[in-house]
Amino acid sequence: MQTSLDLMNMMNSKIQGFFTTLIIGTVSALTISDAISQKVNAQATPSCNNATIRGSYGFKATGTFLTKPLAQVGLYKFNGTGNYQSTSADSLDGTVSTNNTVSGLYSVKQDCTVQIVSASGINSSGIIVDGGKEIFLLQTDQGFVFVETLKKVN
Repeated sequence: MQTSLDLMNMMNSKIQGFFTTLIIGTVSALTISDAISQKVNAQATPSCNNATIRGSYGFKATGTFLTKPLAQVGLYKFNGTGNYQSTSADSLDGTVSTNNTVSGLYSVKQDCTVQIVSASGINSSGIIVDGGKEIFLLQTDQGFVFVETLKKVN
């Protein structure tokens, strides 16, 4: 027959086991939570540069130029160091032209915003999304209401 001392020792042992498990579980949960938080914070802080958009991007664009409807489809080629060239088919107020080539400069900031200036002086501002897989642009010159969506060509 067990004595009350044996019962107390057994109870103390079970209580210690319970608290040990509780502490290990809490520490594990906090460690996992911290790791997730660090990953989320790292993902929330973009880090881009000109090389982020190196390569070819298909694009489509719609809007107006001096109140006339304008649409484009084509291909941008970014060299990764600040130069680009694009080729497109355009429709301005229903008049279609093809093989239109434009070149210019671009600059990517660390926050993944991008500025593009064509050799003819047309300006666009935008944002790089999804790690460089897409770019959203808005032409910022007087007379334009024009939005472009670029997607990385694999």
